[in-house]
Amino acid sequence: MKSNKKISRLAKTLMEMCMHQTIPASTRRELIRARLLEQYAGIRLAVFQTRLGWVGLAWTTRGIIALNLPRATRAHALRDLQRAFPLATVVNAPPAIVRELREYAQGHRHRFDLPLDWSSLKPFQRAVLETAKQIPFGETRSYGWIAEQIGKPRAARAVGQALRSNPIPIILPCHRVVRGDGGLGGYAGGIALKRKLLTLEGAMLAS
Repeated sequence: MKSNKKISRLAKTLMEMCMHQTIPASTRRELIRARLLEQYAGIRLAVFQTRLGWVGLAWTTRGIIALNLPRATRAHALRDLQRAFPLATVVNAPPAIVRELREYAQGHRHRFDLPLDWSSLKPFQRAVLETAKQIPFGETRSYGWIAEQIGKPRAARAVGQALRSNPIPIILPCHRVVRGDGGLGGYAGGIALKRKLLTLEGAMLAS
């Protein structure tokens, strides 16, 4: 409550200063910091181990807001997570999220039933990722297919860019999107991990 009042007071001061075109740098910094504190106040972080590696997780009361791809060590996973959310609090991960991701990593889970927080996504990226989420376990679709589904058939390249910046990979399965010629295409976690996930799902045979 105090944080919200402080932000409102600073915003009013900033608006008044804008009218007179006088905005001290100290006021701008204080407003930015207050907004950051409000933004991260409701975010919780956790890292936990799966068969694929150490996973970093960020969530709010609305659901999962970010999932970092598996890392080799706990320290690496935690460092990446705190770099993205420097003011958030580290706690234990919710058991339901841990269970579903571990079951997936073991090849026992084919779909996720976890709430997601979409608030950080712009409309185009959300449309792309919601469409990717509909691709069944063990199957793939092309970038062009995604573009067709969202009503932008010439936007295959933009689809690829939206998928590369997917904040909740695996749960939003951008790894199931491949090139039209059957090639794997790109992946933020690297082609080796993309191949590993598709092999786990039976979408391609292990070499």
